[in-house]
Amino acid sequence: MRWILALAPALALLLGSCASLPRPIAPAAPPASAPAASSAPAPAATPAVPAAAASAATSLPLRPASFDQLPGWESDDFQDLWQAWRRDCDAHVALLARACAASAAIRADDKSAQRAFFEQWFRPWRLLAPDGDDRGLVTGYYEPVFAGSTTRGWPYVVPLWGPPSDLVDLPASAGGEVRRGRRVVEADGSTRIEPFWSREQIQRDAQARQALSHDVVAWLQSPVDALFLQVQGSGLLRLPDGSLLRLSFAGDNGWPYRSVGRWLLDRGDLRGTVTMQSIRAWAQMHPDQVQDMLDANPRVVFFRATPLDGPARGPVGALGVPLTAMRSVAVDKRLLALGMPLWVSTTSGGQPLRRLVFAQDVGGAIRGALRADWFFGTGDAAGQAAGRMQSPGAMWILLPRQQP
Repeated sequence: MRWILALAPALALLLGSCASLPRPIAPAAPPASAPAASSAPAPAATPAVPAAAASAATSLPLRPASFDQLPGWESDDFQDLWQAWRRDCDAHVALLARACAASAAIRADDKSAQRAFFEQWFRPWRLLAPDGDDRGLVTGYYEPVFAGSTTRGWPYVVPLWGPPSDLVDLPASAGGEVRRGRRVVEADGSTRIEPFWSREQIQRDAQARQALSHDVVAWLQSPVDALFLQVQGSGLLRLPDGSLLRLSFAGDNGWPYRSVGRWLLDRGDLRGTVTMQSIRAWAQMHPDQVQDMLDANPRVVFFRATPLDGPARGPVGALGVPLTAMRSVAVDKRLLALGMPLWVSTTSGGQPLRRLVFAQDVGGAIRGALRADWFFGTGDAAGQAAGRMQSPGAMWILLPRQQP
């Protein structure tokens, strides 16, 4: 699983409990569908989506809709859409099994057949918040690329750690806000479990840093880069020889995420919308306060490092498949099942952004109804666009008309 946090508000508030929710509204019978394209086989029948299927996909209330009610449906160019859909099918989501089988013969370059396929096999439903609100928040994230090294040496002196061997989950009965701990061996040989170190504790405790030194997977130049990488949950390192290393989420220290952006706002150091760029600029102007800012977020993310197996292949999301730029979103999986197709209507840079996307990831800052964190891709340009993404939006879930 990849722990990806929103760039805004995870960066709009670095940069940032589910009570029981009402059952979904029982869907009504769908309208008659248009004739299928010859290369997009239609299901034998288009019955009403049973409430049980809706419950398997989401615990949010639903309002019946149709494709002609989706703002911008005909304008989506379906660029890279089929790649994201076939990756969805690789995850073997039970609710999508029949639709995936029916789509296997459709060509990746046949956009009209792809559109006809979704219109034939799916029915859109407007997602609502438990209180009936139909507007939510859409943010953006990306995969950063930083200069780094697998060995320590100037200027690469900031460690990134893999999961420690003594990291354990704390029992639910332990209470408190920390969810993970570490094994401590006493002088008499007995073992006890204590909460894992926070970011601040690691910084202040030489013994903690020494213990973690055995788990270093890479080194960066800047502690602010390390924080941004942990917020995004994955990234690429460009090594001194020019090769690339992919860092993927491999766990965390169990402490709650705290927004350094909120910390800066509360102090009055920044105002308005906080972005990655404004945080970095503040850090450059206040180097003596950077560690205090970093310590405001006690969560530490651990990484797995692997050689890059293809620059065009995105990072692997929580669904277990590579993400597709502008077609993958992170959601709150307590409320929306991973893998489900979604229509999201929002704005980016003042322009409409309306696309068919897939819920293929999660994020520590992505919590609550009608929240989507849009994956913008890899590199600086994607980061610039993702950093500005914080807009209200509406969401529809596409439920298959016929169930497996």
